[in-house]
Amino acid sequence: MSPTDGRDELRGRFTRWIVITAENAQKNYLRAEKKQLQTVPLEETDVAIVDTALLSAGVSPDSFDFEEQRLAEAFRELPLMRRRILEMLFVEDLTPSEIAAKLHCSVQHVYNQRSLAIKRLRERLIKERKK
Repeated sequence: MSPTDGRDELRGRFTRWIVITAENAQKNYLRAEKKQLQTVPLEETDVAIVDTALLSAGVSPDSFDFEEQRLAEAFRELPLMRRRILEMLFVEDLTPSEIAAKLHCSVQHVYNQRSLAIKRLRERLIKERKK
Protein backbone atom coordinates (compact mmCIF):
# COMPACT_ATOMS: atom_id res chain seq x y z
CA MET A 1 0.00 0.00 0.00
CA SER A 2 1.50 3.30 -1.03
CA PRO A 3 1.20 6.53 0.99
CA THR A 4 -0.99 8.08 -1.69
CA ASP A 5 -3.64 5.33 -1.30
CA GLY A 6 -4.41 6.51 2.24
CA ARG A 7 -4.67 10.11 1.10
CA ASP A 8 -6.92 9.16 -1.82
CA GLU A 9 -9.28 7.33 0.53
CA LEU A 10 -9.29 10.26 2.95
CA ARG A 11 -9.82 12.70 0.08
CA GLY A 12 -12.72 10.56 -1.20
CA ARG A 13 -14.38 10.47 2.24
CA PHE A 14 -13.94 14.23 2.62
CA THR A 15 -15.36 14.87 -0.83
CA ARG A 16 -18.37 12.67 -0.12
CA TRP A 17 -18.91 14.44 3.22
CA ILE A 18 -18.83 17.86 1.51
CA VAL A 19 -21.31 16.72 -1.17
CA ILE A 20 -23.77 15.35 1.42
CA THR A 21 -23.42 18.47 3.60
CA ALA A 22 -24.07 20.75 0.61
CA GLU A 23 -27.13 18.72 -0.44
CA ASN A 24 -28.57 18.84 3.09
CA ALA A 25 -27.92 22.58 3.34
CA GLN A 26 -29.74 23.10 0.04
CA LYS A 27 -32.72 21.00 1.20
CA ASN A 28 -32.89 22.92 4.50
CA TYR A 29 -32.75 26.24 2.66
CA LEU A 30 -35.58 25.24 0.31
CA ARG A 31 -37.72 24.04 3.23
CA ALA A 32 -37.18 27.34 5.04
CA GLU A 33 -38.09 29.30 1.89
CA LYS A 34 -41.35 27.37 1.47
CA LYS A 35 -42.38 28.19 5.04
CA GLN A 36 -41.95 31.94 4.57
CA LEU A 37 -45.00 33.92 3.57
CA GLN A 38 -44.51 35.59 0.21
CA THR A 39 -45.35 39.29 0.49
CA VAL A 40 -45.65 41.99 -2.12
CA PRO A 41 -45.27 45.66 -1.23
CA LEU A 42 -48.48 47.64 -1.63
CA GLU A 43 -46.73 50.04 -4.00
CA GLU A 44 -46.10 47.20 -6.46
CA THR A 45 -49.70 45.95 -6.61
CA ASP A 46 -52.50 47.06 -8.85
CA VAL A 47 -55.02 48.01 -6.19
CA ALA A 48 -58.42 49.06 -7.44
CA ILE A 49 -60.41 51.51 -5.36
CA VAL A 50 -63.60 49.79 -4.25
CA ASP A 51 -66.81 51.68 -3.71
CA THR A 52 -67.58 51.63 0.03
CA ALA A 53 -71.31 51.76 -0.70
CA LEU A 54 -71.07 48.42 -2.52
CA LEU A 55 -69.11 46.90 0.32
CA SER A 56 -71.63 48.07 2.90
CA ALA A 57 -74.40 46.52 0.80
CA GLY A 58 -72.61 43.16 1.03
CA VAL A 59 -71.26 43.16 -2.52
CA SER A 60 -67.56 42.41 -2.76
CA PRO A 61 -65.53 43.00 -5.91
CA ASP A 62 -64.93 39.28 -6.36
CA SER A 63 -68.47 38.13 -5.62
CA PHE A 64 -71.12 37.02 -8.07
CA ASP A 65 -72.65 39.59 -10.40
CA PHE A 66 -76.21 38.45 -10.99
CA GLU A 67 -78.26 39.54 -13.97
CA GLU A 68 -81.53 38.72 -12.21
CA GLN A 69 -82.46 40.51 -9.02
CA ARG A 70 -84.38 37.53 -7.65
CA LEU A 71 -81.29 35.32 -7.94
CA ALA A 72 -79.18 37.94 -6.17
CA GLU A 73 -81.71 38.13 -3.35
CA ALA A 74 -81.85 34.34 -3.04
CA PHE A 75 -78.06 34.23 -2.90
CA ARG A 76 -77.95 36.91 -0.19
CA GLU A 77 -80.36 34.87 1.92
CA LEU A 78 -77.93 31.94 2.05
CA PRO A 79 -75.88 31.51 5.21
CA LEU A 80 -72.47 33.16 5.01
CA MET A 81 -70.52 29.89 4.90
CA ARG A 82 -72.55 28.55 1.97
CA ARG A 83 -72.20 31.84 0.07
CA ARG A 84 -68.46 31.82 0.65
CA ILE A 85 -68.14 28.20 -0.53
CA LEU A 86 -70.06 28.98 -3.72
CA GLU A 87 -67.90 32.06 -4.34
CA MET A 88 -64.70 30.06 -3.88
CA LEU A 89 -65.98 27.30 -6.16
CA PHE A 90 -67.38 29.37 -8.99
CA VAL A 91 -65.71 32.80 -8.78
CA GLU A 92 -62.26 31.98 -7.43
CA ASP A 93 -62.30 28.61 -9.25
CA LEU A 94 -60.85 26.67 -6.31
CA THR A 95 -61.15 22.91 -5.93
CA PRO A 96 -63.09 21.45 -3.00
CA SER A 97 -59.86 20.24 -1.41
CA GLU A 98 -58.36 23.76 -1.62
CA ILE A 99 -61.50 25.21 -0.06
CA ALA A 100 -61.43 22.61 2.70
CA ALA A 101 -57.83 23.55 3.48
CA LYS A 102 -58.69 27.27 3.59
CA LEU A 103 -61.77 26.79 5.77
CA HIS A 104 -60.20 24.08 7.94
CA CYS A 105 -62.99 21.60 7.28
CA SER A 106 -63.39 18.32 5.44
CA VAL A 107 -63.81 18.03 1.69
CA GLN A 108 -67.11 16.24 2.30
CA HIS A 109 -68.35 19.28 4.27
CA VAL A 110 -67.58 21.49 1.26
CA TYR A 111 -69.57 19.16 -1.02
CA ASN A 112 -72.47 19.04 1.46
CA GLN A 113 -72.62 22.81 1.86
CA ARG A 114 -72.46 23.31 -1.90
CA SER A 115 -75.34 20.88 -2.42
CA LEU A 116 -77.43 22.46 0.32
CA ALA A 117 -76.77 25.96 -1.05
CA ILE A 118 -77.77 25.00 -4.59
CA LYS A 119 -80.84 23.19 -3.27
CA ARG A 120 -81.90 26.26 -1.29
CA LEU A 121 -81.36 28.54 -4.31
CA ARG A 122 -83.39 26.22 -6.51
CA GLU A 123 -86.24 26.05 -3.97
CA ARG A 124 -86.29 29.82 -3.59
CA LEU A 125 -86.35 30.42 -7.36
CA ILE A 126 -89.14 27.88 -7.89
CA LYS A 127 -91.08 29.52 -5.08
CA GLU A 128 -90.59 32.95 -6.68
CA ARG A 129 -91.66 31.65 -10.09
CA LYS A 130 -94.95 30.28 -8.70
CA LYS A 131 -95.91 33.69 -7.30
